[in-house]
Amino acid sequence: MTGNGNDTAGERLNLRSRMSELTHLHPWIERLASRHRIPAGAQFAMNLCLEEAISNIIRHGYSGNPDHSIAIRFTSPREDYIILVVEDEAPPFNPVESPELPLLSSLEEIAVGGQGVRLLRRFADVLEYQATPTGNRLSIGFNVAGSAIAKE
Repeated sequence: MTGNGNDTAGERLNLRSRMSELTHLHPWIERLASRHRIPAGAQFAMNLCLEEAISNIIRHGYSGNPDHSIAIRFTSPREDYIILVVEDEAPPFNPVESPELPLLSSLEEIAVGGQGVRLLRRFADVLEYQATPTGNRLSIGFNVAGSAIAKE
């Protein structure tokens, strides 16, 4: 990775609030991974967390209205550490303060939906939330050298 203590400029992805926009995430992460030597496990975690966060913003924050924007910024403030910052203009929602779901005891208990925050907590190393004057800012941090993906 090329982290040198400075935020990496020019690493942004702007999306509209449409589910079809999720198809832009994987190629964007692949380009970042190639450019910054991000290992496969961290790429997987980044993709999963972004898909969960963005799909929740579209479905719940924007209630499926396709005319809103979502901005994602990649930064690498230090060696082996990545932050994806997701900003939207949806009503405030702080996933960091969302209550923990009970542990699942079997695959039958897994319901479609409701697992996004659990997945973010599981695959990201750091989650930070900030309400903005116009919406939300969620920072999702990954320790590339020992990412949460390796926790099992």
